[in-house]
Amino acid sequence: MAGAPTPSLLDQPVTALPGAGPVTAARLAERGLERIRDLLSFLPLGYEDFRTLYPLPALARLPEGQAVVVRARVARVRPFFRRLLDVYLEQDGVQMRARWFRPNAGMVKTYAKGSLVALAGILRRGKDGSPEIIHPRNVTALLLAQEASGTESGLGLRPRYPAVEKVPGRVIEKLVAAAVEQAAALVPDVLPEGVAKRLGLPSISEALREVHRPEASLPDDRLAELMAGQAPAQRRLALEDLFVVQVGLALERGRARRANGWHCDVDGEAALASVRAALPFVPTSAQERAIRTLYADLGSATPMQRLLQGDVGSGKTAVAFAAALLVARARGQSLLMAPTEVLAEQHGRTLASWGGKVGLRVAVLHAGLAAQERRRVLGGVAAGAIDLLVGTHALLEQGVRVLRLALAIVDEQHRFGVRQRVALRRVGGWIPDQKTGMVPHLLVLSATPIPRSLALTAYGDLDLVTLDQSPPGRQVVATQLCVGEAARREALAAVKAAVAAGGQGFVVCPAIVEQEQGESGRRASVLPRFRELGPLLAPARVGLLHGQMPSDKQQAVLAAFRAGKLDVLVATTVLEVGVDVPAASIIVIEDAERFGLAQLHQLRGRVGRGGQASSCFLLTGAQDPETLDRLAFVAATSDGFRIAEEDLRRRGPGEIYGENQTGLPGLWLRDPSGAAALVESARREAEALLAEDPALTSPEHAALRQTIEIRWLRRRPIAEEAG
Repeated sequence: MAGAPTPSLLDQPVTALPGAGPVTAARLAERGLERIRDLLSFLPLGYEDFRTLYPLPALARLPEGQAVVVRARVARVRPFFRRLLDVYLEQDGVQMRARWFRPNAGMVKTYAKGSLVALAGILRRGKDGSPEIIHPRNVTALLLAQEASGTESGLGLRPRYPAVEKVPGRVIEKLVAAAVEQAAALVPDVLPEGVAKRLGLPSISEALREVHRPEASLPDDRLAELMAGQAPAQRRLALEDLFVVQVGLALERGRARRANGWHCDVDGEAALASVRAALPFVPTSAQERAIRTLYADLGSATPMQRLLQGDVGSGKTAVAFAAALLVARARGQSLLMAPTEVLAEQHGRTLASWGGKVGLRVAVLHAGLAAQERRRVLGGVAAGAIDLLVGTHALLEQGVRVLRLALAIVDEQHRFGVRQRVALRRVGGWIPDQKTGMVPHLLVLSATPIPRSLALTAYGDLDLVTLDQSPPGRQVVATQLCVGEAARREALAAVKAAVAAGGQGFVVCPAIVEQEQGESGRRASVLPRFRELGPLLAPARVGLLHGQMPSDKQQAVLAAFRAGKLDVLVATTVLEVGVDVPAASIIVIEDAERFGLAQLHQLRGRVGRGGQASSCFLLTGAQDPETLDRLAFVAATSDGFRIAEEDLRRRGPGEIYGENQTGLPGLWLRDPSGAAALVESARREAEALLAEDPALTSPEHAALRQTIEIRWLRRRPIAEEAG
């Protein structure tokens, strides 16, 4: 009997490469790097130009931030109890300091006084202006090997890859280089040849080689393009990813246009008047514009596919409420899916309060409900006695049957992902309705502002409407970057003072239990922090909240906090989305460097919701200038859209949203405006191709067709979507 077919080299595990043992492979797998093809798609964040070996006296003429390679003798070594290691190199009377934080025990022996060493890193200036390098790479052996082989001094252009926890950068570089040498030529060209030629782009194998292994002989203009993320090879890789996404989205848009939607033929102005009567505040003009846009969509027989985005506190929930009310007036029902039980319960309370004034019947469904309550809710939805059902992933379960589903609302879309959103409209009997054949309208909410380049990609099957106005009285949260333990004590003193003045506050930690984490030591964790802050903040009443607590306990803690029975909550990022406590006026975010910029902005949005002056303290023990600059940007910026653009520029879309969220496993462009232009180009090319070959039956499009069927259609024939 024949055995299973041998997978291609691209699909072999990373352990097929030299230097990737089982431990390294397991750590790479946690980052999604399981196969050789995954390593090829793991693109550099940037490059370090180590082509020149500099003598120490020449460093005085170089700008700070310059990548350098130096070779000199060790003049002295100063270890600081395993917390710090300073090594001073000297050459021709000039000294340079190399510094490592949390060095391992054997490093001191590596830098014996008088030994000749070579180091590579980024040039900085000490307080006295003298040169220094933080966490340099020891390249002594590599430099000696190059000189022994007769090659020129220097280390060439070194790619700088995203960090993978507990996997050294040099190991990643070596493994990716091996993957390129062995498998780059095997990667199929998904982008049609005509498109690549028309845009002047190289083949996929050529692009992979240039991006991962750039030649040291690159002329200055080509090097500048590569450093800026705008080289033809980089645009080729980005365009291919974008092109595949845009073809998939175009198929999804075409499918939606051919469907029949729930026609809400009711008086929109009368419904809007009811919304105004139900809300405890006056809607902003931006909210009313958005509501009228949605009402026009809901009045069409074509299913709405709409993304509603807005900054923190811009009032998206009220717009969703207005949409559900119009649907109910047309005898339809709505579902609203939230990412957490905490947020689902909060939405349920808020919407039920508003709905009670205008006859909108609201219920909540999640895994934490008692069996009797769950049966009641499911029965009410199936009988049409509930107009709006709010819940978590529990809404996707097979037991959920909606009598007249007309509208599906997904809150905090970035938590679910592109593929989940597409699947959402296909499971549980939602689409199409078995009796009427109608497809429900889809409204996606996002409180994470989305740069245009990502909006056209991650949400390319949706039409965009933006809330660009905050409710009256919403205050800018004063944000302060606090470095070191003394600053942390000052921040906690501010919390104590705020509580004494009648306010409430949050202390947010990135982990639940204490664990080792990188150079800055142990990650701040809610359990030890909760035990520490109780007596430290006394007489303030301190509560604990994290995602591993049972749902009923989470709800009880939040209820006590809302009622003023607790003054401070020590919590994880379970607070990040939607938690609304108007009395909260101060938030302290521990180990702020562990969070993305957009995530920090979301957490900051948990305070200042009651109109009072509010504060946010970003605590960090980090020392490197890049991290401090990133956190300082958040502290100085309150515009969520600017923060989103900066997060995209610094980390790339895969880091911000993840492959499942964006469908962009390989896109890397530093300039968001350049990325937006590339997205537009990919969208035009995808639409032109499908106009010519709707089912991708041409032999030239075989690789593209296979990729689309696997990545987008879960191995269904593409003809089912294009027909």
